[in-house]
Formats: sequence, structure tokens, C-alpha cells
Amino acid sequence: MIIANPLYDVVFKYLLEDLEIARGLLSAILGEEVQALEVKPQETAIETGGGLNILRFDFKAVVRKADGSLHKVLIELQKAKKAFDVSRFRKYLGENYRKEDEISTSLGATEKRALPIITIYFLGFSLENIPAGVVKINREYRDMVTHEVLDVQDEFVELLTHDSYVIQVRKLPKDARSELERILQVFSPIYQTPSDKHQYDYRGEVEDALLQKMLHRLGRAIASDEIRDKMEVEDEIERIFDREMQKKQAIINEQQKRLDEQEAYLAEQKQRAEIEKQRAEAEKQRAEAEKQRAETEKQRADQEYQKNLSLLQELEALKKQLGRT
Repeated sequence: MIIANPLYDVVFKYLLEDLEIARGLLSAILGEEVQALEVKPQETAIETGGGLNILRFDFKAVVRKADGSLHKVLIELQKAKKAFDVSRFRKYLGENYRKEDEISTSLGATEKRALPIITIYFLGFSLENIPAGVVKINREYRDMVTHEVLDVQDEFVELLTHDSYVIQVRKLPKDARSELERILQVFSPIYQTPSDKHQYDYRGEVEDALLQKMLHRLGRAIASDEIRDKMEVEDEIERIFDREMQKKQAIINEQQKRLDEQEAYLAEQKQRAEIEKQRAEAEKQRAEAEKQRAETEKQRADQEYQKNLSLLQELEALKKQLGRT
């Protein structure tokens, strides 16, 4: 089945603009039923500044927990095709932590409160230290004395911390082992056609109802001239980015080369100065030795002179004694 490559921002955005598909996909990722979903178009952005492409969605969702209770949450979904500056992701997260939403109180009144946040990251690149294709980073309440995990939740803690999901599409296994992996298989680049990177030749399972909806919509996307044109624009942006990055890398490499040369020159100069210092020290030691030898010779000469002088004086005294006799 030929479908549009969902790793393109325009295709990914087109796919999730169908709220039924978005609700089903988020439910599968969270492992909880998303009963209601709202996406704000003004909260959706494609960042290309500096060549960094991040597609961002903010969803307000009502999620049914395992105990049947309903909770309103903010789901932040971001997709990046290339390795990123993590500060950009933190910036978006910080923006969402500042947002408030109208909540109905137990007394029937309405007040503004912050919503709990869940983050989901679709990565078109691989993280070196995480082997799994889908990872949940969750929180737990643990007694640090007994190390017991506490089956509790507190609004204060929930609003200051959040669960995260990381999906590495390049590490999704070819043979799905769960319903979630079967659904996410549609994003796996193993289906990309060699002749046209804009499309996938999907050959996975299609029995799942949600997956069928996703495939049908992605099939419509590949048939759209408008979407294909936007994919070409993304390609051009990526080519420009890669070209600029190569230029920057060449500048960095040249600067590093000069730095290495300077460091080598300074090391050579330091080594030469050390050799000169050692030579001067050796000369100083030789001069000191020569000075000591000269002092010794002088002392010996002085001793010989004094000895000879004493002998001469003794001889003169002896002469005088002989003359008187």
C-alpha cells in the first residue's frame, strides 16, 4: 500500500489534524482512553529558524484512568527529524507550565488552574543510550526510608512534574510485538521506497481499525499535489540546512585545525624553552663547579704560598744564627 511518508512535517500534521486519528493514536501511546480531545491551531508551529525543524502540537484532553476517573490534561507532542538543541524543547515545555485552563470546582464554580502535562516526543533520529523504540519515563511516589512505592497522587506534585514518552521511529522493530507497535509501524522508515523518499510502501498488518484510518488518510496525502509540493519545500529547507551545517562544520574544522597548530607550536616552544632552561641550568652548574675548582686551587695555592713563606722565614732565621756564630 503506497502512502505518504509520515515523517515529513506536512504529512504528520495532516495526519493528526484528523482528531479521531489523533485521539486513537494518543490513547494507544498513553495506554489510557482519551475521551475528548481539542487541539488549538495557534499552538501548532513549525520551527525552521537555524535549520531546526520541530513540529509541535498542544492538545487539551480528557483522559479516563484505569479506575474510571476522568482527568483533564495538557498533552504536548513534538516531532523532530534531526538531532536537536534540547533547550528548544525545554522552552516549549516551560510555556505550557505557565498556561492555565478553566476548571469546574466541586461547588460548581469555574476557576483558572494549571493542567497536568504529558509530553510525547517523536524522533526521526536515534538516541545512543536508549535501545527501545518506545519508552515511557514516568513518576512514582516512593518512601525514601522504607523504599515502599506509595499508591497515592497529590495535585501539588502532579502539577510540578510530568510523564514523558519517547518514540524513536528508527528503532521500531520490523515485527510488532504489541498493539502499540503495530500502530506505530506506520511511521517506521523501513517502508520508505528507494525511488521516492516522499512515500512508503507499507506492508505491515492492516487489521486494526485505527491503523486502517491512518493508512487511508496517508494514502490521500500522497495523492495530494499540494502536500507533495510542501514535502519538496521541506526537502529544500533540509538541503539548505545541511549545506549551511557543512559550511559551519568546515569553519569549525578550520578553526580547530588552527587551534591544534597553535597548541602544537606552543607545545614546541614550551619544550624548546624547557630544553634551553635545562641547558642554562647545566651551564650554571658547570660554572659553579668551575668556580668551586678555582676556589679550591686558590686555597691550595694560598696554602703552598704560606708553607713556602714559613720555610723561607725559617731559612732566614737559620742564616742569622749561623752568621752570629
